Amino acid sequence: MSHKKKLHPFSHKPFSGSVELIPPAPLFIEFIDAERLWGFPANQLSEFVLEDHPEHQGKKTLPPHQLTLIFPAARVVLCGWRLELMVGSLVSGRIARVHAEKLLGPLVIEEAWVSEIHVQRLERENATATAETPTKP
Repeated sequence: MSHKKKLHPFSHKPFSGSVELIPPAPLFIEFIDAERLWGFPANQLSEFVLEDHPEHQGKKTLPPHQLTLIFPAARVVLCGWRLELMVGSLVSGRIARVHAEKLLGPLVIEEAWVSEIHVQRLERENATATAETPTKP
């Protein structure tokens, strides 16, 4: 019996055991802009809505997409480009941190680009409010 490490057909890392541990899902999602950092429990995300940014209206300098995340304590609105690329990671619990970057700079073109983050605190009785009309702070 050989004890050499071998690669599983779907893995890029050597594997030589019967149990493979993966990193734990993040407990919080952090939202970071130039002024502050917010954190909300990832398992409390109750719903999200991806839609066209209502103020875009064909203006190339404004972000075309808006992703609204509803937590019991807050409504978080992300504005940016290619936000649909975040949805898979969001629903699988793999997003730990979202940075708002005003300038494209070193970002990769094939990635989502969040340019604005708006957080609106919700009162407990309004925690299940819909994401129809987010308000900016």
